[in-house]
Amino acid sequence: MKTIRLDTVDSTNTYAKQNAVNFSAHEITCITAEAQTAGRGRFGRHWVSPKGTNLYATFVFRLPLETMHLKSLGQVMAASMAKLLISEKLHPQIKWPNDVLLGGKKLAGVLCETEFHRDFVQVFLGVGLNVNMDRGELETIDQPATSLKNETGRVWDKAALLQKLQAQFASDLEQFKHAGFEPFHNLFENLLAHKGQVVRCFDGKKTWEGICHSLTSDGQLNLYLADKTMHTVIAGEVKGDGK
Repeated sequence: MKTIRLDTVDSTNTYAKQNAVNFSAHEITCITAEAQTAGRGRFGRHWVSPKGTNLYATFVFRLPLETMHLKSLGQVMAASMAKLLISEKLHPQIKWPNDVLLGGKKLAGVLCETEFHRDFVQVFLGVGLNVNMDRGELETIDQPATSLKNETGRVWDKAALLQKLQAQFASDLEQFKHAGFEPFHNLFENLLAHKGQVVRCFDGKKTWEGICHSLTSDGQLNLYLADKTMHTVIAGEVKGDGK
């Protein structure tokens, strides 16, 4: 894996898309920055990106057009981050589709963007992980959020975390290439936030309300509705407990 380290950038995903033609077609390129001036989350949201405190990175790679479960790549990265946190003796949850929580608050998010070409899919998998943010900075975020420092009371080594995440994701991506989302299904379901609780999920057109029930084999969310039917959500945003 090749790593490109930047000081300040508008967004690592934007930089990656602008420079993708220069990256290797045969390995993962990881772009990381100390600060982002226009960090992006899902649904076009601003990602708070102060300098020097957090992990901002984009993993760029190509996959064959026939790759299974492409829509679940963001969930694979969420699983990679969860595995990393578990190895550090922490207890993460994953809020479908790909937010990582600690103590019920958002610790990390994933932004997956793809470009389809004639012979391959170019993937831009952006990651924001709150590492050493203080409580005051966390309170500027528009939803309940936390950081590793806030949860553990100690300062974390960002470079070491990135190196571990790179190794974990590289391994997980190889599994995904051969078997799709299936190898990650059990872990993801065991860590699923709001499981068994009533949630609302906006799929871009309609808000569905039901019990957060389970995941399909390819990583979609099953909601058990009030009329006793199961509805599968392909993409969207889950909210529970009034959040």
